[in-house]
Amino acid sequence: MTRNIYIIIFCSLFCLLSVACSDDDKKGPSFSIDKEQITLGAEGGKEIVCIESSGSWVATSSAPWVKVSPANGVGSTECEIVVDSSLVNGVRSATIRFTPETQPALMLTVNQTGFDKVVLPASEEIVIEPSAHMDDRYFETEVTANVQFKVEFDFFGAEEWLSTKVEEIELDRGARPRTVKLRFDWKMNTVPEERVADIKFIPVDDADTLKAPAIISVRQKAAVRIEDNRAGDSIALLVINERLNCWSDAWDASENMQYWEGVRLWEDGDEGLPCPEAVGRVRAVEYFLLDTKESIPGEVKYLKYLETLVVQSNVNTMLLSIDLGSEICELGYLKNLVLFSYGLVSLPDEFAKLGKTLEVLNLSGNNFTTIPSVITEENFPKLKSLNFVANRRWTISDLRNKDDVRYENGIGLNINTETDNSLRRLLLWENLEELALSNCYIEGPVPDFAVGEDGVEPYTDADVRAWGGDTIQYLADEGMPKILPNCKSLRLNLNFFTGDLPDWLLYHPYLLEWIPELLIFNQQEQGRNSLGELVRFNNVPLTFDYYYDVFPGMREKYELKEEITEE
Repeated sequence: MTRNIYIIIFCSLFCLLSVACSDDDKKGPSFSIDKEQITLGAEGGKEIVCIESSGSWVATSSAPWVKVSPANGVGSTECEIVVDSSLVNGVRSATIRFTPETQPALMLTVNQTGFDKVVLPASEEIVIEPSAHMDDRYFETEVTANVQFKVEFDFFGAEEWLSTKVEEIELDRGARPRTVKLRFDWKMNTVPEERVADIKFIPVDDADTLKAPAIISVRQKAAVRIEDNRAGDSIALLVINERLNCWSDAWDASENMQYWEGVRLWEDGDEGLPCPEAVGRVRAVEYFLLDTKESIPGEVKYLKYLETLVVQSNVNTMLLSIDLGSEICELGYLKNLVLFSYGLVSLPDEFAKLGKTLEVLNLSGNNFTTIPSVITEENFPKLKSLNFVANRRWTISDLRNKDDVRYENGIGLNINTETDNSLRRLLLWENLEELALSNCYIEGPVPDFAVGEDGVEPYTDADVRAWGGDTIQYLADEGMPKILPNCKSLRLNLNFFTGDLPDWLLYHPYLLEWIPELLIFNQQEQGRNSLGELVRFNNVPLTFDYYYDVFPGMREKYELKEEITEE
């Protein structure tokens, strides 16, 4: 009995095991993944997904910016999910479909946040020196952005000393930021105080709102303090010399300033000494052989008692267009100013402040296109010598070509006396003793004048007496207009004048002093004016007999006498 029971139990267990094995055979291979969702930032990146599988499988992505590696396999492994950086500002999603053999597919969702609208400068603060050579006065910074932007400056002071040019950036990657390099040019700091400015990066499109403001703070160190004393003068001279980048640098800072070449100091007993405190201070200075594209350095204002300033011979003058700064206008004792071949094209309105003292003004060899309006007899009542010789940026002999695109900044001092009163204004300047306008592009007739117009007065018997008797009696008898009565040097040669020489010039008391054959009558050789006319005067005298006939006293003074030789 007992044996039968054991047999029954054994048979039952065998049946159960057989059924269990049969069920397992029907299940097939297993498959699972350890993530259902992943999220990455706009920059993209990689993520690992673990696969548990007893069979083969295949993975496919719904978007090209999501890649799976490996994309198929057999058994368990790790898959690398690679997400590209985003091209949009908003969130984007994709799915990866894992399909096992004989099993339902499993889905993995990939979310990627988009880029914020940003302009991100690489630096929040930049510190620069107070001065440097012009070629070194800039800094560069990288800016990462995915919107078009412009630059605005907040200057914590009146002067604008930073500038830049922003080109449109190429946003060929959608919202993916691009990094560009910007150059900012800066001006020198001439005051002994630090100055600060903010550079603001602002979207061009008002609809683009930045995640955070984009600002760079720029601090410029203070300039060397220049005191109102002899030591301050020496510092100012050296700083100016450095900033003009003079080729001839022969000054030794350890040597007494009185031995510096081109520098002259006030001495006790000098005629015109401004005050006792001026003794030992700089009276005159000359700078030559320069290499600058900027105005006279601002430190010139510290040369308080300067009487004569000569700055000449800049390089590549014809290519320059320099506006003279206002600092030079603070020199209260300046009598002689020579800015020769510097590259100037304009003078500031404040230049009139020099009129209280200025006697000599030489602006020859520059690129003025007209006589600056500030240069008037009213502004400069003490001026005796005015020089605009050789204001030619380019050399041409036919003014019909003056508007050629090659001369986009003008050919030089080109005025037409029939439409421009600049020359007429200068010829009415009673106190001028020298007026030099040679080798420019002045065209039209030499202005004529009538007594009673523009305040023109005739020669009188008082003028005759001042000349010593009846020497110029003819002028008073004829009521000739009195033009440039004190001018002993007039230069109008090598211009583009046409028409008749006026009588006031042909019978001027100082005509023969002017050496008219060279410095008046001869104009640009084979030159043609804007109308294509050959430039020349119609009535150039062949001899000066006409002059001696009306001024017999001049013959003895000027006519060459034949040398008497003994045989």
